[in-house]
Amino acid sequence: MPKAAETLAPAPRPKRRKALWLAALAAAASLGGLMYAFTGGEDTVHEGLQERPMACSEAMYAMGWVLPDHAGAQRCTELSGGLAGHTQSGTFRMPRADARPWLASLSGERDRPGVVESDSVVEREEGLALDILGPPGSLQADKVKVDVRWEGEDTAVVSFETFDH
Repeated sequence: MPKAAETLAPAPRPKRRKALWLAALAAAASLGGLMYAFTGGEDTVHEGLQERPMACSEAMYAMGWVLPDHAGAQRCTELSGGLAGHTQSGTFRMPRADARPWLASLSGERDRPGVVESDSVVEREEGLALDILGPPGSLQADKVKVDVRWEGEDTAVVSFETFDH
């Protein structure tokens, strides 16, 4: 007969609960990292397309152009993948008085829709527009559409978008 001091202690609990907890924590961390990469990181991926912010000076350089002096409030992006191929778009502000000379200085073959000035810049009540076919830079875009909207007496908002056909 066993002595009172020799009573059997309960068997130790299996370490399964701790292992499951650690596995759940690791899975949550992995999922959080993936969510950050797809939504909160520098690049955004959506349906096979990847969008990344880029410097507007880099976008202009890729088209063979130079960002105008005093360009402010710059927001430019690059989109690649899927049917989009590789495109860029963006907006920035610049002095209104410099908008037409800057547009006229852009190199590339002009798309001349209808009656326009000799520099192919289209004047509208709300601003200016210019379409360039095959800009000379490294981007290899088929077309660049540039729109200028008058924001006030002294400021213009420039928007551009490249197209691969």
